[in-house]
Amino acid sequence: MPIVTSLADRGRDCQGGNACVEALVARSSASYNGGGSASEGDGQMRSVFRILDAGFNRAREALRVLEDIARFHREDAGEAGALKEARHALDRLARRHRTDFLAARDAAGDVGRDSDVPPGRERPLAEVAAANFKRAQEALRSIEEVARGRLGEISAGANRLRYRLYSIERRFSDPLLRLRSARLYVLLDPEVSLLPLERAAREALRGGADVLQLRQKGRIDPGLARELRAIARDALFIVNDRVDAALAAGADGVHLGAEDVPVGEARRLGIPIVGATTHTLAEARRAVAEGADYISVGPMYATPRKPGLAPRGFEYLAAAKRLGVPVFCIGGITRRNVRPEMGRVAVCWGVVGQRDVAAAARAIRRALTSGR
Repeated sequence: MPIVTSLADRGRDCQGGNACVEALVARSSASYNGGGSASEGDGQMRSVFRILDAGFNRAREALRVLEDIARFHREDAGEAGALKEARHALDRLARRHRTDFLAARDAAGDVGRDSDVPPGRERPLAEVAAANFKRAQEALRSIEEVARGRLGEISAGANRLRYRLYSIERRFSDPLLRLRSARLYVLLDPEVSLLPLERAAREALRGGADVLQLRQKGRIDPGLARELRAIARDALFIVNDRVDAALAAGADGVHLGAEDVPVGEARRLGIPIVGATTHTLAEARRAVAEGADYISVGPMYATPRKPGLAPRGFEYLAAAKRLGVPVFCIGGITRRNVRPEMGRVAVCWGVVGQRDVAAAARAIRRALTSGR
């Protein structure tokens, strides 16, 4: 139970003095029956509540950062909801002793208050997310250990919440699960881009691209592939056609056409994500049966990149979406003809062939999500 009624209520006559609050903690701890020993009336319980207060604050702040990344960057309602529920579970766990935590808090006297200095460099959001998962998990472990034997309900609840976060973290970082939340896939082709590909990649990401693909016909430049991999820290990075180049660059996946290595062979070589080009429903079904993690459907519109193919994507789009893997519409898509019912799109000239790459990407993404 909370110390007597609460330290905040008992300390109204203390005029905010730390000495008086410490005396209240000492007196109240003598009658505390939550598992702590009588010796903790000497001031240890104040330290316990300070540690728990700091732990709850760290975990709550980290969960809010993660929830915002899931909601506004990843636009993943499922993960945002899971993180919000975890934050609410944390609040419920702390609610019973909130006044005790506040009474014991001494931010001005915290000897470590100046040690938590944020890094001066810009950090990719993937790195921010990873750091905040660790921050929340470490805070929960601290709560669990300090509360054990004193506040059993809090200790057990922190343990359960910590393991829940391990599962959310796995989903958050799994490339295949990130693929399922992707909407805008941008193809980086040096024959189409008006900018050097490195700059085009940065601008596409600034405009909201979830996936970048290096589409370099013939020999893939390994140095360029590695550079794009480094740039795409907050997005998935795919290499077109070449499994060896994808593996060498540490790419998240490879996209294969009908003349490339079979999907199953790419999978055996250790590629995390394997995508496949399709132009008919039969090809789509075959690609999924062979193990493709996603497929492209198209062309949706006439495109000079595929002059021999008539637009037919709309003919089998609805059926392809029922095959159980992410479907990216491709072929001639621009900000002027993209439609919300496409759901996901893969775009080349409509983004990197524009003077303002970020604005083009942003407009296409906005059009895709306008119907939700």
